[in-house]
Amino acid sequence: MQIAVPVLGGLLAGTALVYVLLAATGERMTAGELWACVSAAVVASAALPLLPPSYGVKLTDSRLVIRGAGRREIEWRDVTGLEIRRSVGVRTVVVSVTDGRRIPLRAPMSFLDRRFDDKVKVLTEWWTARRGGPDGA
Repeated sequence: MQIAVPVLGGLLAGTALVYVLLAATGERMTAGELWACVSAAVVASAALPLLPPSYGVKLTDSRLVIRGAGRREIEWRDVTGLEIRRSVGVRTVVVSVTDGRRIPLRAPMSFLDRRFDDKVKVLTEWWTARRGGPDGA
């Protein structure tokens, strides 16, 4: 849902923009063309959540595994901090690592996720318990 709702909104807004631009130029979109655009937006938004997730976070005893365009693994001992970043009302987690990089996680994200705070709590607890290495020291 975190992906489908914005996609649906974007596609519907795009359809509305095309309709307005056509009206401004004096051309008209036929009812069939409008129906095709709206139908495509609805079908795309309905099918999108059925696709396997291509990004996420996996917690293991030794590392944080980030799945996205590729796969990134960060040892817990290399994580120096976790912070919540708010952008346009949506909260995400940013991981700070020993080399100074700050890596934003695509999941969890507060948009349409009522369990965001619980997921952040679990992530923080895992880091706290494992940041000193395997024995947590």
